[in-house]
Amino acid sequence: MPSPFPGMNPYLEDSAYWSSVHHWLITEIARLLNQQLAPKYVVAVEVRIYETSGEKSTLIGIPDN
Repeated sequence: MPSPFPGMNPYLEDSAYWSSVHHWLITEIARLLNQQLAPKYVVAVEVRIYETSGEKSTLIGIPDN
């Protein structure tokens, strides 16, 4: 079966490449979001993701490395 992406390699699973892509993508997203927020808010790249409702925080997950 021929590649559905002629002339391209869409597979970024190689850990030599993917870990860097993930890091730079999340950093750039945080930078762009911070530009859009009011001064009292900040986007931070964290190790754990929580959902907060009132006084209650629930661990949603830990980002892949």
